Amino acid sequence: MECRKFEIILVSADNLPDVRSFGQMKVYAEVSINGEPDTSMRTTVDKDGETNPRWNCLLEYTFEETSLRNPGLVVEVKLYCERTLGDRYIGEVNIPVKGLIDSGPRVENVLSFNVAGTETGKLNILYSFGNMFMAPKPSLGKKVLKAGLRVMIEGTLFFFGGDF
Repeated sequence: MECRKFEIILVSADNLPDVRSFGQMKVYAEVSINGEPDTSMRTTVDKDGETNPRWNCLLEYTFEETSLRNPGLVVEVKLYCERTLGDRYIGEVNIPVKGLIDSGPRVENVLSFNVAGTETGKLNILYSFGNMFMAPKPSLGKKVLKAGLRVMIEGTLFFFGGDF
């Protein structure tokens, strides 16, 4: 199957609301594809920028070429303030991957997106798509193993006849 590597750099955020009653804002971003937990990655926590955090954090994903034109494929970026008694949600940005690839395989200037849930918050990113490459299709054994692990995680375990 044809694939492309997608790199996104979460550069910074600006003008985030101060969600703390006291103490400093310590902001991080959690990134996923369509909100799927198994695609989730996090930036480091910015402990100095408060409402204007800076990360310059590179995150990488690999997409099948055919999925890049799907308007439903979205990079979801949720911003949180780290706190001792539980992190507080600040806001989020949903970036359609199709819009990025339609704009070109690489952006040279920082792009800014409004942070939903805030009045003036902005998320600043850079991105690039790599060249196409051929990735092997997963073998049936790997698919069965992955399905078996999912069954184990979800709490039900089935054994099928045969030697393992």
